Amino acid sequence: MASWTVTSTTVLCVFIAFLGAVWIQLVKQSAIDPLPLLLPPLPVAEGPYAPNSILQLTEKVGDGLLRGAEDIAVDREGVIYTATRDGWVKRIWPNGSVEDFKYVGGNVLGVAIGNHGEVLVCETVKGLLNVTLDEVTVLSGEADGVKYKLTNAIAVASNGLIYFTDASSKYLLEEWPLDLLEARPHGRLLQYNPQSGTTSVLLSNLKFPNGVALSAKEDFAVVCETWTHRCLKYWLQGKDKGTTEIFIDNLPGAPDNIHQTGNGPFWIALLKLRSPILDIVYKHPFLKHIAGKPFIFSKINPVAMDAAVLKVGEDGQPIVRYQDPTGKRIAFLTSVHQIGDYLYFGNLATEFVGRLNLNKVA
Repeated sequence: MASWTVTSTTVLCVFIAFLGAVWIQLVKQSAIDPLPLLLPPLPVAEGPYAPNSILQLTEKVGDGLLRGAEDIAVDREGVIYTATRDGWVKRIWPNGSVEDFKYVGGNVLGVAIGNHGEVLVCETVKGLLNVTLDEVTVLSGEADGVKYKLTNAIAVASNGLIYFTDASSKYLLEEWPLDLLEARPHGRLLQYNPQSGTTSVLLSNLKFPNGVALSAKEDFAVVCETWTHRCLKYWLQGKDKGTTEIFIDNLPGAPDNIHQTGNGPFWIALLKLRSPILDIVYKHPFLKHIAGKPFIFSKINPVAMDAAVLKVGEDGQPIVRYQDPTGKRIAFLTSVHQIGDYLYFGNLATEFVGRLNLNKVA
């Protein structure tokens, strides 16, 4: 019996030592320094969040010519601009034809039209750029001495000020799953002043700030904090200027880009970044070290299995959600922009820009 006790104790000690060695190696070789990410239960799928398949009515614009068009913008003539994964800024004419506009290179995400008709884009590393047929000019390549790694979205005010996001100061675009799993606040909301050529940091310590949009009166900005499944309101005018509050939280998806409709409400693109498995992983740094391996995260990442957009009032109240719950028509939907009676969708899963006729949605 004594011999058995010694042997079993020895085996237990060896097993514990083995687990300790595995843990040390796992942490040592891990690319992340994770914190727990605690998310509330998903909201009940009823009312404005009621399930539907409306996005399966999506039409394809420029099919085969627009691979990974993340965001779109429209000029005064109704010409749509977008950027694709091959580094080109492209334009879509009202008749649906697509042409190359200007080669930028890299990874262009956010697109906007300036007050003088200029095309503004965010290339993740180069930063905020002004793009014309003749040249590409860097307007802002760093802020407070920190060079950009993942500039993301743009909103232009009527006074010329440009608001944009730097989603992560640590990780590059292709490393976004590591930023998600690390769950540390590496992001910033920025303001570029074209008169002075200076960039100011409005907010820091954000968990992957993605889209940004201005209210109809331009008295506040809404910034989407993707990992926390919420949007923040940053006051630009009034007695609360410079302060921040929650605009909407506990969203039924992770908010990506946001655009104002022109008359008050906002449209937000929602990503599917939750599942029973991921919700467990998010809570435990040990599991995050394991999930941070690319071949593992790719197996549990549900982002390409769904598409959703949400309309939200200026008061932060949800109005209606449209979905493709299968992701078969459109998936990994990253932006939604209302142009007249149509919604246009950017996405990273197809080679087209989506379009939904709102007159067909009753």
